[in-house]
Amino acid sequence: MIRAISCSTVMQCARAIALIVLVGGCDAPRVTRPDFAYDPTVLTARKLYHWTSGTTIRVWAVLDVNDAIDLGVATRTALSVWNAVPQFAEYSLVMASSIDSADVVIYDRASAAPVTPGSCAFDPRGAAGYTYFCPGSGIPTRAEHLTLSNVRASSIVVVMRVDRGQATSQSAYNALVAHEFGHALGIGGHSDSTADVMYGAPTKATPTTRDIATLRYVLGQVPAFTL
Repeated sequence: MIRAISCSTVMQCARAIALIVLVGGCDAPRVTRPDFAYDPTVLTARKLYHWTSGTTIRVWAVLDVNDAIDLGVATRTALSVWNAVPQFAEYSLVMASSIDSADVVIYDRASAAPVTPGSCAFDPRGAAGYTYFCPGSGIPTRAEHLTLSNVRASSIVVVMRVDRGQATSQSAYNALVAHEFGHALGIGGHSDSTADVMYGAPTKATPTTRDIATLRYVLGQVPAFTL
């Protein structure tokens, strides 16, 4: 079972393979939710996924030396804009104190991969951005914890790889990173509007009302798969 969402060269998002086991359990929260502005499941075989409600999601960015286009800046920007989206504290994104305490890791193609893939194929190829997690075999289904490249166990369940070489500026890099975070939070689809962060070739780093409505809709549903 594979959960992978990618943006190909020139940032055209393309690949997404998912075979997700439906899980029963809690009812959807009885709150007012917006409808989605674009289909959040088109890349995931019509299956919804998101983090367990109330999760503090700890993010580790693998930094390298690049004064012109900085992954740390792009990551902090993404955390700030996506933290403004939840209606009922469904999640909170924070920077992890170390990779050992992280739930999510993001790295640039110029750096060595910090984790080894789970039991699903990891195939970013020439993607400008690639978000990966791998469903486990338990019920209810949860994402597998990935192993660090030095063979240590970790709490990481989502890894994102981005390619600075396909970003022409810091703002373009910020948009790419913000787009991948949208996938990591539960948007398994792309917008058809160029103004949205979740457009296949993103140029904006701040979620629009359409992006916000779509993620808020997802967060209010019983997921087929939890991260």
